[in-house]
Amino acid sequence: MKNKAYFVKRLCELKGVDPKSDEAKAYYDLKVVQILLEIKKIASPQEVRDKVRDEDDDEDEFPSLARRLGCT
Repeated sequence: MKNKAYFVKRLCELKGVDPKSDEAKAYYDLKVVQILLEIKKIASPQEVRDKVRDEDDDEDEFPSLARRLGCT
């Protein structure tokens, strides 16, 4: 599970904001759900799916049969 700092950093990347700026520090006052909604508004759906798929592939040392067949 990712923490709030990860999502704030991701939001800063998408918005092109310096992670140490005052604007980025204000993101820490938001709830994680609010940060995720902002990320969802900015990121393209394909980009989000690719990012999730890449992270899932890295975590699976022994992928399931469904994953190997391309069902997920």
